[in-house]
Amino acid sequence: MRTMSGTSKYVAVREHLLSRIVKLAPGTRLAPEPVLCEEYGVSRITLRHAVDGLIADGHLVREQGRGTFVTEPQFRTHYRERFADDVKGFYVQQTEEGFTVTSQVLRQRVVLAGETVAGQLDLSSADQVVELLRLRFVNGSLHHLVTTFLPFDRFPATETRDFTDGSLFEFLRSEYQVTLGRNDLLVSIAAADSVTADALMLDPGEKLLRVASTVFDHDDRAVAYGISDFTPQNSELFFGLHS
Repeated sequence: MRTMSGTSKYVAVREHLLSRIVKLAPGTRLAPEPVLCEEYGVSRITLRHAVDGLIADGHLVREQGRGTFVTEPQFRTHYRERFADDVKGFYVQQTEEGFTVTSQVLRQRVVLAGETVAGQLDLSSADQVVELLRLRFVNGSLHHLVTTFLPFDRFPATETRDFTDGSLFEFLRSEYQVTLGRNDLLVSIAAADSVTADALMLDPGEKLLRVASTVFDHDDRAVAYGISDFTPQNSELFFGLHS
């Protein structure tokens, strides 16, 4: 196999290994590292990097003293969230692509905004907001945990509305005639706290991708502020920048 040096070589090895793995039965043992290094013409470090990536994605599992094995398919599909061109919201975006989105509502209550949320929603810290904590699933697979805050005075019905199914933003459109105009995003790497780790079935302290977003309507009024923590196994984010 012809490969380039550096990162391209790692990517080429990873993708070629993946094309082989998906054709193998679960429990099949991967060839030993020296054999694969010779076959691909790469160093052990490059090969280990490629294999570690496939382990992180759920395609392989390494058992100490026994080797590396193909796993049961569990995180083979990545559900991409797109941030480009227009603001639709996660539910509408995914259903338009043919996926089924459901939510498990973990908390839904009215709380004081506090400084951080108030700053994002242009409120006073003593103002009331609706806090909505949900686990989001795509085709039955856990995708992310999101906490959303909405001004209570403006959207009081969100305190009691059932958001197990359906779109939060579509509800705001139909109930309050809100049309979305802008979504400001801040992406960072965060360590999972005990609550997040328990919800996403991670180890406390494990790194995850965190996206904080403030959504505005076409009058440039803040509609909602949310923090989404994404599982690394089966989610992707796509950002499109246009002039």
